Amino acid sequence: MKKRPLIAVNMSMTVLNNREIHYLIDSYAERVWAAGGDPYLVPSLLHEGYSREMLGRVQGVLLSGGKDYPPSFYDQEPVPETDLTRLRPSFDMQFGKEALTGTLPILGICAGCQLLNILHGGQLLQHLPNANEAHRNGLYHQAAITEEGFMSRILSLKKGEQFTVNSFHHQAVTKEYLGKDLFISSLAFDGTVESIERPGERMVLGVQFHPERMDDIGPLYFAALVEEASKITL
Repeated sequence: MKKRPLIAVNMSMTVLNNREIHYLIDSYAERVWAAGGDPYLVPSLLHEGYSREMLGRVQGVLLSGGKDYPPSFYDQEPVPETDLTRLRPSFDMQFGKEALTGTLPILGICAGCQLLNILHGGQLLQHLPNANEAHRNGLYHQAAITEEGFMSRILSLKKGEQFTVNSFHHQAVTKEYLGKDLFISSLAFDGTVESIERPGERMVLGVQFHPERMDDIGPLYFAALVEEASKITL
């Protein structure tokens, strides 16, 4: 039997009964497993060398979604709509930065996509003016490929061709705030950035939508991550 590649997945935190707990929405782990990978859950521990050690055990990285990252991470002041309740966000910065220094394939989902942009020196639009009407609560909308790369290959689409995605966000990467060494590979119907990538053979892909909640094209993204992870030799 072919050995499943280990896919590191960062976790979220909350407070229950006055104690901090880690959690991961089940669909992330389910999709990784269904694609042939083995989810390796990584709690947000702020210890020297911890991220490096965890990443040395795996062959791929999934940066999961979650609450907003502090605007201080990208040299902005918060706007009223920004949620500042994310716990231990500095761990994700540390973990993501360490992941980018290596060769592991990376898939960032929603806030994970935004984190990739921040890690490349980019910023975020903290609140889309049409967030409630077009981008929150799982609304579906059209998007289109703008430049070919992993995004277009995963969907077997060419530049200009359209696809449909869900939407659960109010912040976004923009052309103005795009990080260094990244390119925009798809845009939503209203020009909102739908995916960003690093050029090259290594998969570093951020998608603004939630493929783990989509039964049609969703599994394709996890299959691509697992396929790329299978190429990594520990």
